[in-house]
Amino acid sequence: MLFAVVVRVTVPSIVGFLALALPVAVSVAQQAGLNPWAVGLAVMTTGDAVLYYSAQSPSSLVVYERGYLTAGEILAFGLVMTVVAFGVVLGVAVPYWSGVGLPLGR
Repeated sequence: MLFAVVVRVTVPSIVGFLALALPVAVSVAQQAGLNPWAVGLAVMTTGDAVLYYSAQSPSSLVVYERGYLTAGEILAFGLVMTVVAFGVVLGVAVPYWSGVGLPLGR
């Protein structure tokens, strides 16, 4: 998931992020003996839940351009959401996926 954060910070487009991060995450998961579906879902959830700067979303760009939020506030919220996303994935999603037959390990 840390890999997803690094890619999300550097790639503003969610489509670009998913196109870059998912194939790499799935490949690494297969090599590491992890379930590629669970790892792919974790990467997608982690990357899709956060914005670090206004150019990553048209709606946040409008809010930023109108002066409702500063760049620092968007970044601070993105960092908080990163922690929340990690907590949700590790504390809720992974146990749920395991319960429905999609464990993290093979």
